[in-house]
Amino acid sequence: MGEKYQLMFLSDKDNKSILTNISNAMYKFDCLYNNLNFGKYSYWNDAPIWSFGNSKEVTENLISKSNKANQLMDVIERISQFYSQSIVFHKQLSNRITQVITSIIETKNLVWKEVSISFELNDLLANGNDIATINKDIKGFFIDISTNLKPYYGKSAIEMKGLVEDPKKLIIDESTLGDSNFFSIECFDLDKLKNITDKYETCDYDGIGRFIFTSKHLGKFG
Repeated sequence: MGEKYQLMFLSDKDNKSILTNISNAMYKFDCLYNNLNFGKYSYWNDAPIWSFGNSKEVTENLISKSNKANQLMDVIERISQFYSQSIVFHKQLSNRITQVITSIIETKNLVWKEVSISFELNDLLANGNDIATINKDIKGFFIDISTNLKPYYGKSAIEMKGLVEDPKKLIIDESTLGDSNFFSIECFDLDKLKNITDKYETCDYDGIGRFIFTSKHLGKFG
């Protein structure tokens, strides 16, 4: 596995809401579960992943060609009561199928959760792929998740280290930004964005929050 391109969001929604919102966006973006390849999911039974408890990983044993989301909804219903869930989707890109992994990691206070969607960067940028379309699609994918999930904040970039584990620790400045960024109206430092938004494409969305787009190309800041 090579570098990952990630979309990450800080959310306090319940696990079922998070996974349902992400999965709906996945299907709009033609990321399918157990259709192009065997679907997989995992979860931790008794505590989050960082507590090193007992985990369970399941790989489907029969690919469904019907492309119906019912099976995925059953999976989400089953695993939502547990911790640190992960679901593997697949997307067709030119002549290859790439994995798209969505995962939830609880923070130490168990209220806020880091939600991650990871793509194989080499697959996205491979020769033969329509890079302009992929850039546009991932931007739209980011917007769709942000407007439906309504996270505290989110961003996309190559191989991110992670988000702050508590909203009070978020410092909004140019160094915070990824390629695509979302900050909810609840962000303490939202007014500070006025100092940097003139440099980039920005959009306020229906009293939910503000988008900042620093680049039209994956991983190309500025």
